[in-house]
Amino acid sequence: MKTWKLSIKPNNSKESDPFKLCKDNSILGVGWAGAYKEIQALNISEAKKLVKAKYNKWPHPIKHLLENVKSGDHIWLHQKGGYFLCKAGEEILFGDSIDKNFLSYDLGHARKAEWIKVPEAYVSGSIQRGTIAQRTIQRIRVTKKEQELHEFLFENLSKNLRWQPPDINQAMFEDKISKMTITDMFSLMTPDDVEDVVSAYLQHQGWVLIKSTCFRSKPVFEFTMLNNNNETCHVQVKSGKTPNPLSPENYRQHTSPGKTIYLFSTHQNPYPGENVKGVETIRHMEMFSWIQKNIWALTNPLKQRLWIYFCAQSWAVSE
Repeated sequence: MKTWKLSIKPNNSKESDPFKLCKDNSILGVGWAGAYKEIQALNISEAKKLVKAKYNKWPHPIKHLLENVKSGDHIWLHQKGGYFLCKAGEEILFGDSIDKNFLSYDLGHARKAEWIKVPEAYVSGSIQRGTIAQRTIQRIRVTKKEQELHEFLFENLSKNLRWQPPDINQAMFEDKISKMTITDMFSLMTPDDVEDVVSAYLQHQGWVLIKSTCFRSKPVFEFTMLNNNNETCHVQVKSGKTPNPLSPENYRQHTSPGKTIYLFSTHQNPYPGENVKGVETIRHMEMFSWIQKNIWALTNPLKQRLWIYFCAQSWAVSE
């Protein structure tokens, strides 16, 4: 099983809504509908000839959706303000077999799929980051445990759209977090989760967050903090599957007496280069150990996502 992201964004007419058509008809579609304006295709071989004759190529989004995606694969969409998890089916559709008005929707190629809407609080960081990729369709690299989590969500939400995870067993929750790996923890955390935890960690060290500095428009730092020694710190955080490393040397210019720079990156080599006075780096294990000992500092959405993750592991074993 593989995991993908898809954006349904063909060159449709203003009057049509290809996303709604796909969702309502349990399909996943991409464009290049012009290939079937006069002749319809019955299979992929015929489709390739018609598409290449019209567009001089066999576009990657079509190839991925029709050939590389396999029945049972997970496809995630983040559109219309929501997250959707789809399970790919076998049946492939072309042109007017999608809809009689396929040209106005610019949906030339599709495959059947089951759809469910997933509450954002249940969507892991790896998926939230993966769905913002610019390409129409591409792989999202996830672990086997994450695949089990997604299948667990699909099974339960398919049966009940209002499904919620069971109440957290606090003792079991603490025990399971103590046995997690750093990789699994970071993969489930969204960028906001990571920033929240870094903020909580520093506040536990005596720093106080200045709320007015927590804006996306800040070009260099995520937020600023103060302590009772009249000192200031600026904080930069990078997270995700392929986050940027944070070189202390790049922040030398921002240091001064009474001011400290804190850096945290989930990159495999997070802080390349030499140490710089006034620039403090937070090590992965230091942060992870703190999280395990201070579960109170995790937000409710993150706790809920972690609990679903633990439930999914138990479910996968029972299956």
